[in-house]
Amino acid sequence: MKNLLICFAVLTTLFSSCKSNDNPTPTKTKTEYISAKTWIIDNLTVNGIIMLYQKGNTQNLYDLSKVTFNLNSNGTVTGTDNNGTAITGGTWAFNSDQSKVVLTNVTIQGGLALSGEFTLIQLNDTNFDIQGNVSYMGQTGNAVVKMIAK
Repeated sequence: MKNLLICFAVLTTLFSSCKSNDNPTPTKTKTEYISAKTWIIDNLTVNGIIMLYQKGNTQNLYDLSKVTFNLNSNGTVTGTDNNGTAITGGTWAFNSDQSKVVLTNVTIQGGLALSGEFTLIQLNDTNFDIQGNVSYMGQTGNAVVKMIAK
């Protein structure tokens, strides 16, 4: 009986000292999510109806298959357009409540310009989706730009 009590006491001590997670994974900030990846365009829809680009589609209105974006932690935007030309001179920042991304001078060869405030739809390790006005060959429209991590 005495041995049984000792075993019970030892087991109780072992189980009560274990914690489910001594080191929880810290939550990433939005800046960490946005600047940790190279982003490619998955699809681009303008005015809710015109599918300007869909990754993998062979009949896109505009080829964005080689375009990459890096929104760097220092506030610059770099990347490449479909011709291999570097995207430089662009900047980005969050608005005060981090619900919008403000892009300035982000232009892709061929006339697609992303400048202004874009509502942040989704941002995580694999997706970066924004909505706002884009300019394309002299036309402006409300676009949803869905990007995925490369």
